[in-house]
Amino acid sequence: MATHQIYDIKRKSPEEIKKSFIHFMGDKNATSKQIKDRITGKYSKIDRNEVIKSLIKKLYNEENIYSLTDISKIEKIVDSLSDNINNESNRKIHKQLSNYRSYINKYKEFLTYCHNLKESKENSNSEYSFKDDPERPFISEDKFDEIVEQLFRKKNIILQGAPGVGKTFLARKVAYKTIGTTKDENIEMVQFHQSYSYEDFIQGIRPNSKGEFKIRNGIFYDFCENAKKKPEEAFVFIIDEINRGNISKIFGELMMLLESDKRAPRYALRLTYSEKKDPKFYIPSNVYIIGCMNTADRSIAIVDYALRRRFAFYNIEPEFGKPFKKFLSSYLNPDFIDVICKKINGVNSKIRTSSSLGAGLEIGHSYFCQVDILGQISEQEWWQSICKFELFPYLQEICFDNEALYNKLCKLLEL
Repeated sequence: MATHQIYDIKRKSPEEIKKSFIHFMGDKNATSKQIKDRITGKYSKIDRNEVIKSLIKKLYNEENIYSLTDISKIEKIVDSLSDNINNESNRKIHKQLSNYRSYINKYKEFLTYCHNLKESKENSNSEYSFKDDPERPFISEDKFDEIVEQLFRKKNIILQGAPGVGKTFLARKVAYKTIGTTKDENIEMVQFHQSYSYEDFIQGIRPNSKGEFKIRNGIFYDFCENAKKKPEEAFVFIIDEINRGNISKIFGELMMLLESDKRAPRYALRLTYSEKKDPKFYIPSNVYIIGCMNTADRSIAIVDYALRRRFAFYNIEPEFGKPFKKFLSSYLNPDFIDVICKKINGVNSKIRTSSSLGAGLEIGHSYFCQVDILGQISEQEWWQSICKFELFPYLQEICFDNEALYNKLCKLLEL
């Protein structure tokens, strides 16, 4: 069962709420003690505890704690238990009451979680605003709007750039803007690889649980069929590492249907594995495709020309300007931020102007967005760790035939 169904406690019976609470104690509080308590049923048995039953009867005239889903009422029960604890001199009873309060507090945590999950789900379909997004990409709003505009015009776009420029992260934000809301149900994502096939993407013959071979629809087929049911809504399909797959093999006869002017039933085609009685297939006009392409891998630099004609291409560049600096300012000293930005820009300038490298191999800003450990190590240690284990190996790879350039670039990054 989906998470939002398990923890949607509105109109559930006390017994159903109890089951959700037990599930919560296993999912959300997975320490050995709490799991043990879950197995022994201590938390779930608060509905049978005489002290608690007496308290809720007195306060709310209810027989079962799981009949109460108002957090303020549970807080009042906790307060009453606290008063009893403070007035109790018998150590054994004092400890028992403390345990009961602990159990009730766990139930309060559960109700709070359910409430927050419901609120989050209600807000998840709010209108998307790039300007107001606290986790917006580092690119300017003008560039962002330009990408969205190209996607609306062409219906298919590829975000291409060096490693670490945040192509996949940006793709989801563009999808939100295209849909109009932060509605993840209208977004699907896959990652292409060398073994990915037409049968995975569109349709193929696959064995079922009984060992019988049946025609089974692929992820893109199902996505398009779902989009046809809601023609008034936009749907966005994101393909990460789009150039790593065999495009002709994966799309097959759908290559023609990708074109923006072929998105109608009259252009429908009979699929390779379909039978005569099966309806023909087309890509609806409310489906948009975003591909993400890494420009650093020389082995896949050349992209099928048929694909190029059907997609708009947008270059995503490393961003080390004001938005990036503002992001890091919560974790690093401003002077240190200026130093590392100067160093990265210096290295990227060398990479960009090198005859053997080029702009597609620059260092992206995503390398420096993992800042969680900064409270545990110093700024210098954080920077040296990134250089030693991420940047230097990457530079060594792209400079595989030019050791002098590799040493020069590494020297520029050293503090």
